[in-house]
Amino acid sequence: MWHISRIVPLLLITPSCIGLSMPKSSARHKHATISQRTDLSCFKALKGSGIALCLCFSSTLSFAQSKDQQNSFDWVPTDQLSAEQQEQVKPGCEGLYVDPMLSVKEQLGDNANNLEAYPLEIEADQSLVRDGEIATLEGDVAVSQGARRIHADKMTYDMTREEAELEGAVTIRQPGVLLRGSKAVANGVDHSANFEDAEFVLHPQHLRGSAKAISQSPEKVIELQQGAFTSCEPGSTTWVLEGENITIDTENQQGTGKNIKLKVMDVPILYLPYITFPVGDQRKSGLLFPSVALSESNGLDIAVPYYFNLAPHYDATVTPRIISKRGFMLELEGRHLSENFATLSDLAFLANDRGGRDPELDEQIAKGLISEEEATPYSGENRWLAHFSQLGGANKRWYTEIDYSRASDNDYFRDLGASSFSLQNTSHLNQEAQTGYRTDNWQFSALVSDYQILLYDVDDPYRRLPQINFDGRYQLGMYSLNLLHDYTHFDHADESWRDGSTIIKGQRLSTDYRLNINRRAPWGFFKPELGVQTLSYKLDENSVSETAENSPNIATALASIDTGLTFEHSGGRYMQTLEPRAFYIYRSYDDHSDLYGVTDDGQDINFDTSERTFSYSQLYRDSRFSGGDRLEDANRLTLGISSNWFHNDTGAEHFSVSVGQIFYFDDQRVSLDQGVVAQDRSEFAGELRFRLGPWGRFFASSIFDGEQNLFSRGTAGVQLATPSNQSLLNIAYSYVRETSSSAGIDQIDTSFVAPISKQWSSMARYNYDYISKRELEVFFGLEYNDCCYRVRLLARRWLDSNIAALAESEDALYDQGLFFEIHLKGLGSSGAKVASILEDSIYGYREREESLNQ
Repeated sequence: MWHISRIVPLLLITPSCIGLSMPKSSARHKHATISQRTDLSCFKALKGSGIALCLCFSSTLSFAQSKDQQNSFDWVPTDQLSAEQQEQVKPGCEGLYVDPMLSVKEQLGDNANNLEAYPLEIEADQSLVRDGEIATLEGDVAVSQGARRIHADKMTYDMTREEAELEGAVTIRQPGVLLRGSKAVANGVDHSANFEDAEFVLHPQHLRGSAKAISQSPEKVIELQQGAFTSCEPGSTTWVLEGENITIDTENQQGTGKNIKLKVMDVPILYLPYITFPVGDQRKSGLLFPSVALSESNGLDIAVPYYFNLAPHYDATVTPRIISKRGFMLELEGRHLSENFATLSDLAFLANDRGGRDPELDEQIAKGLISEEEATPYSGENRWLAHFSQLGGANKRWYTEIDYSRASDNDYFRDLGASSFSLQNTSHLNQEAQTGYRTDNWQFSALVSDYQILLYDVDDPYRRLPQINFDGRYQLGMYSLNLLHDYTHFDHADESWRDGSTIIKGQRLSTDYRLNINRRAPWGFFKPELGVQTLSYKLDENSVSETAENSPNIATALASIDTGLTFEHSGGRYMQTLEPRAFYIYRSYDDHSDLYGVTDDGQDINFDTSERTFSYSQLYRDSRFSGGDRLEDANRLTLGISSNWFHNDTGAEHFSVSVGQIFYFDDQRVSLDQGVVAQDRSEFAGELRFRLGPWGRFFASSIFDGEQNLFSRGTAGVQLATPSNQSLLNIAYSYVRETSSSAGIDQIDTSFVAPISKQWSSMARYNYDYISKRELEVFFGLEYNDCCYRVRLLARRWLDSNIAALAESEDALYDQGLFFEIHLKGLGSSGAKVASILEDSIYGYREREESLNQ
């Protein structure tokens, strides 16, 4: 009898007695079965005589595997997959790596990888034991233990050295891993296993490879000597990563390589002496793939990010950028996560900007529309961007929030963008910090806030130094009580606005107390409300005239009733509802004259208030103002009606139409200036939406002026999306009639994503302004999505709105560029510039990406 002590990590057997059943007349036996047991007497008898035998049996889970599946690297074509498996096929692939060990793992449960908990069973056509030291098994050798399976033509085990040699079509499986080669050696002393001329498959990571030699450790680390791997399906080597030494940690989903060559279509395109890369979704330090862009203003722009996974709770990304028409740039990003705080820091720096000239800019200079200095105002200057954000105390009583950003100049994002940052705002940058404390019914917060405006000819807003809120909310059955308090100190760095008018500075205290009853039932709802609002100011004496009241006070009381009924009619597959609604509000009038003309040049107090644009949502609001500097007087009634069609089986909405109008019983005496609004009714406001089959929807909203018998404002659009969002089509039209106080809008915006074939897709956007008769943005792109790589190419032309402010509108400059992005699946992406443009420009594109990557 003979004993197998340990063969790990690929063949793991705990020290114990192994019994071999053989006839006494022969040392060979057909289909011998070896089972693990704890009878040490069997082992002693065997070792003493060399031929002593004992019979041991144990049950084990069955495992079957076809030769075709072995030979195909577990790759199964799509047409041979089950419906459930076909849903797992990755985009661009013609099949799937099917792991036959998953069913075994499911049967064994969480204990599947604990091999010592299971008996060892070995089967072979023939077996031979010599001198109680060497055991040889030949012919269809099969070893199973727990969730591990080994097949070979021959196995020789040396009990003295605790080493097993496997020869001839060696295959070793465990959940998620397949290894096979011509020869393998497993050692029970150092827990190593080594293959020669081997191949492997990592099913979850969708990776396969080969090597002159492969070793695997118990920690699920695979090391390749003179090896290569790819995520391409069998038969394809579109991209291959070759290396002198490659290590793949399947447990932590990380990899490293030395003397690495990246081959694309068998052509070496990149050599690296050392590389680290992710294997799956885990973070790993290493060089990420570069992003490449080409534009007229910047020329060739190449960014090569390097990611540092410094610790589980903090990391950093360093991105050198070379911009041919501007110079060398460096971007840094750091992230830190602790029990109480989540922190993000960004810094970018470009020294001695070369200017970034393009032919179109030169043409504008030649026409005298802009000067040389206006065309390249930052030539020779240092350009930079800094950002810091921190969120603290999430879901805790005390909380903090910081969001601070600053750029060297207004044109930073227009000229340079941010290749590796999530910060992409081109209109303003926040500079604020907040802290607060919350209880079950009360919340206290203190905020300091400022902005950096990145647009031309736009005044900087007020700074809030500070804004303090103390709010209480109580819910007692149907009764709701809200007690809101707001104190804000409005400050400004300047004494006058761009037009020369005086900037008023001061402090404002506002309160808003409301009590309401919210009764809802299947027949409808009924919500009456009572409230009191107050405003108090303390103005800076240096910013108001001597005759003005620098501490004005205003108060108003309000009462409102919001109620509606719901009528239902069910017929066939649909249920129709008819929902009339009425909203009445009365707000007492308090004289606002102390807020008007408080400066020597007649400026009114208005720190943050504007009048909302009239729309359907405005019908049922209790104030037409946003901000806190006006307490509207009101005596009005809104009447509206809605109708909806729902599918009886799914509950999905198929059709909805709503319309309403406001009726005024008194003139509106409170306004932003000293004017009085006299009207007896508002325009009609309506909304319409309905489904276009299972794939799309139509939507429209409009404002109709009954007195002039015309539509003064409206939007309409169609959104179509096929299942899994493979195809997208968006068409939207916006219209606003020009008035004496506002410019008109007449624009159309169309975009689409359309598959050309199974792997090719096209995408485009066309945004046109009919008033100025020019395109606002146009782009066209192509995408090739293969099983192991993805390429996107985008040609884009868009209006440079910042430079446009310096010239006549018809001479406004356009930026245009060519953007390229490649993603080698299994290694990482070349950047997110193209994806960011598409997500911002094409409605539904983000959802498409999420569905494709599931």
